[in-house]
Parts: sequence; C-alpha cells; structure tokens
Amino acid sequence: MSSSGKINVLVVPDLFPGYDGDVQGIFVRDYLTAVEPFCKVSVLFIRLTGAKKGLTVTQEGGATVYRYCFSTTKIPFYLKPFYYWAWFRKGYALRRQIAKPDLVHAHGTILSGTLACRLGKAWQVPAIITEHQGPFTMISDSFWKLAWARRTMQRADAVLTVSDHLRKEILASRIHPKTIHVTHNPVDTALFAQKPDRTYRNILFASRLDVFKGGLRTLKAFQHMAEANPDWKLTMVGDGEEYGAIEAYMRQHPELQSRVYLKGKMTKAEIAREMAEADFFVFPSLHESFGLVVAEAMSCGLPVIATNKTAPKEYISADSGILVPPEDVDAIAGAMQKMIQTHASYSASAIRGAVIERFGFENFGKKLNAIYQSLL
Repeated sequence: MSSSGKINVLVVPDLFPGYDGDVQGIFVRDYLTAVEPFCKVSVLFIRLTGAKKGLTVTQEGGATVYRYCFSTTKIPFYLKPFYYWAWFRKGYALRRQIAKPDLVHAHGTILSGTLACRLGKAWQVPAIITEHQGPFTMISDSFWKLAWARRTMQRADAVLTVSDHLRKEILASRIHPKTIHVTHNPVDTALFAQKPDRTYRNILFASRLDVFKGGLRTLKAFQHMAEANPDWKLTMVGDGEEYGAIEAYMRQHPELQSRVYLKGKMTKAEIAREMAEADFFVFPSLHESFGLVVAEAMSCGLPVIATNKTAPKEYISADSGILVPPEDVDAIAGAMQKMIQTHASYSASAIRGAVIERFGFENFGKKLNAIYQSLL
C-alpha cells in the first residue's frame, strides 16, 4: 500500500478519454473518482492509433496516466493481428516503468483483462475484471472470443459486472469465474444535479445514434403524438450511424422540423445542461449492459421511459418511469402521452435519491473498496 495507507491500483481500460470533454470511456473516470478516497490510482491505456505516437505520462486528477500509441494513422486490417500481438508485448513490457501495484483492475475482458491477468501474475498481485459488454452475445456468439473470455475470466481473481442481467449472460455462457459481483456503474450525481422545479414541455433523448439505441424509433413515436400535444418539443442529443436516417425522416415530414431539435454530439457537462431543461427522458434501447445515460437522467430527477429488456429494468420502478417494448413505436408513443399527463406527479427528489443511494460515488467507492480489501 501507499504511504498514505491507500491501496495502489493499476487500471487497464479498453477505453479511456483522450482529452477534456471526450466521452469515450468517460465512465472509467467515474470509477477513478469514486475510489479516490481509498486508492492511489494509475492507468495504463494502450491503443493502436491515436494523436501522438509512443508513450506519454500525465497527471490527470488524482491519477497517473500512462498512454501508449502505436501509430497516428489508421492501421490496415491485415496488419491488425500483428499489432494486437505487439499490444500485449508492449503492455507487459511497460510494467517495468510502473510502480508495483497492490491490485490490477481491467475494464474489458479480451484485451485489457488478458493483460491484467498477465501483469497480476508477474507482480503476484490480484487481477480483477469489470465487464461492460452488452449484449454479451457479441462475445458468446463467437467461438474464439468466448473461449478467450472464458479462459481469462476464470483466471481472474474476481469478475465484476455492471448489471445482474450481464452476470446471468456470463454464467449462461458456461463461464465460471472464481467469484462474480454485480457492482453496477457509478453515476456523477454532482454533475447530473437535480433540475429546476418547472415545466419546459421538452422531451429528451440522448445517446450515440446507433440503430439499437432507438433514436429513430423515438422520433417516430413523437410524431405519433405530436399533433395532440402542439406545445411539446423533442430534443435529440448524439451522433452516429442513424443521424442521417433521422435527418432524412425529418425532411420527409417537415411538420417535425419546428418541433424536433437535433443537437449532435455533446460533452457530459452539455448533456447535463440539456437534462436540466427537460421534463422527462426517453431511451428505448434494444439492449443495455447498464444504461448509464438513463441513470444520469434519473440523477437529475427526470422520470424515464426505457426498455423493458436487459439492465435498466433493474433500477426503474413505477415511481421513476415507464418500461416499454423497445421495438414498439406505438407503445413508446403511448408512454410519451402518459408521461406528458403525469410527469409532474413524479417525485424528482425521490428519483434522484434512489440513484445517489445505489450509484453515487460515495457508496459506489465503498462497495468497490470492500471488494479490493477482500482480495488483498
């Protein structure tokens, strides 16, 4: 342990922000902040392509971050197997430049988890893996990915999952870790603060615009009930593969253009400000390993309309929102209509309080620290 009595933890993430405002892997920063009272943290983040080649070491908040990048240009697909082999070699070699930790914590199994287990063995310290993959079929439907994940997870000293749904998917894939804990994800309840007590007549959707997230389905559902609610608008935050389809749909339906606001990609702080000016949040995703943006909306006190499948139903109740079949546009529209009529009856403080209790940094940090202590 460090001289302050804190646990020295090396975090090895698959994703990590590259600059202030970058949302890629931003959830890992939330983990670091949550355990800061108990741990001295270093981060080892290796990627194939990035802005600067080679090794850089920076102090970011309370963490020392070691970044290594192989190339500043895109690597041809036929060379990637060689580079991934080099990824593992470089990660293992970099241990000589990092002070020996008390524990190695990977976010992701196949790349970071494998490296974490190798480093843990070299240093003779525990290695744990937090798995975020949703749906887990992206791993389990591939023979070699599943075999690799099984081998790595069963070698790790502990596996943590961000939902009970994901835990069940892992166990159903005949993977049997030494121990497995459901931790969920931490939520920055200070950034996602309770919204002002007023009505904006504004519905919010915020996410990457991947097809499965439900942006276009949300837009179509809004169209179904827009005429009956002429003073309501829909704000959509995000960018991605479905952005063009959403723009095309609005061109085909010009009556939506004065009622729907496409805001594009935003930082976490900007999304928090959008949530402060919304009355409720809609997120009909087909699958979520946790659904962090839903929990962040609830941290602002917003009632939510979300999928009745996968993880979000573990923490959404009748007191905080409505669960819908995510493929059913009519059901989403019906939930929107009901929420317009009832959103003021939800207790914003109760919705927010439940998030603070389950996912706030203080309690999440204590939970993770207890797991760390049990392994040491």
